[in-house]
Amino acid sequence: MLNKLAKNQYVKITNSNLENDSIEYGVVLNNENEKYDIMSIGFENKNGKFIEYPANVENLVQCYTIQDAQFEEVKKDEVRRKMNIWLETNYKSNYKI
Repeated sequence: MLNKLAKNQYVKITNSNLENDSIEYGVVLNNENEKYDIMSIGFENKNGKFIEYPANVENLVQCYTIQDAQFEEVKKDEVRRKMNIWLETNYKSNYKI
C-alpha cells in the first residue's frame, strides 16, 4: 500500500465498502497538498480481467486523498501495456502528460 503518490504514476485503486471491493486502475495527473487528481483508465471485472473505459465516459478524473482508498503500484505487465495504449490513443495525443 502506498502512502504517497507521484505524478504520472500508474495506480491500482481498491475502494472497499460494505457491498463489494471495486478495483480501478488509473494514472496520477496532479498532486497538490496531499490531494491527487487521478484519471481512471479501467477496472477489474469479477473474473479479474482488466477492462478499459471508453474515452468519452464522464468523470474519468477524480480527486482523492490517500485515506479515500488503498493505492498500489500497477505491477501486472499486461495491465500496464493496456494502460499505455489507452493513454497513447486517448490522452497523450491531445494533452501533455
